[in-house]
Amino acid sequence: MSREEDSLVVCEQCGMAHRWRSLGRGVVARCVRCEAVLGRSHRLQLPTVLALTVTAAVAFGIGISTDVLSLRLRGASHSATLPQAIIATWGEGQEIIAAVAAITALVAPALFIALRLYILVPLAAGRVPHGFAICVRALHHASRWNMVEVFTIGVLLSLVRLSGLADAAPGPGLFALGAVTLLFAAIESAGTKHLWWQVR
Repeated sequence: MSREEDSLVVCEQCGMAHRWRSLGRGVVARCVRCEAVLGRSHRLQLPTVLALTVTAAVAFGIGISTDVLSLRLRGASHSATLPQAIIATWGEGQEIIAAVAAITALVAPALFIALRLYILVPLAAGRVPHGFAICVRALHHASRWNMVEVFTIGVLLSLVRLSGLADAAPGPGLFALGAVTLLFAAIESAGTKHLWWQVR
C-alpha cells in the first residue's frame, strides 16, 4: 500500500474516503458529505496513554480482588468480590445475567487492558507488535463490550435501595472500579487512530 493510500480515512456513516491530515489542538475532522465525526485532536501522547493503561490495570486488579459491597443484616455480615457476585448470581439460576455481567464487567475490560498493553509497550519501545492490525481491530470491539461503568452505577443504585433494609457499605473494590471507569474514559478519548499513525 502506498503512503498516499495509507493516509485515507473512510467515514463510518456514509463510506466516503477522505485524505487524513494531522489535526491541530481542539480541531474536529468531519465528513464533507454527512458531517459525521472522522476524528478529534487529543492531548494524550503515547507515553501518557501507556501510563493510564498501566494504572487502569492495577486499579482493575484491585477492583476484582477486593470486596465490592458489604452488607450487615440482623447481626450477620456478608461481602463479595465481583467474581464472587457473578458466581452467586449463576448459582441462583440467573445464568444469563451472570454471563452478561462476566462478559461486560470482567472479560471485556480485561481484554481491553491486555490489548492496550500489548500494543502500547512495544510502540513505546520503538517496535511494532506482532499482529498489530488484528489487535487494534480487536481493541475496537473490546471497547464496545466494556461496561464497567454500568456495573459500577448498578452497585451504587443497589446501595441506595438497600440502605433502608440493611447496613450496606461500598467496599474498596467499588472505589477501584470507579477509578477504572474514569481511566477508561481518559484512555478512550485518545481513540485508536493515533496507534495506526505510530507505525507509519
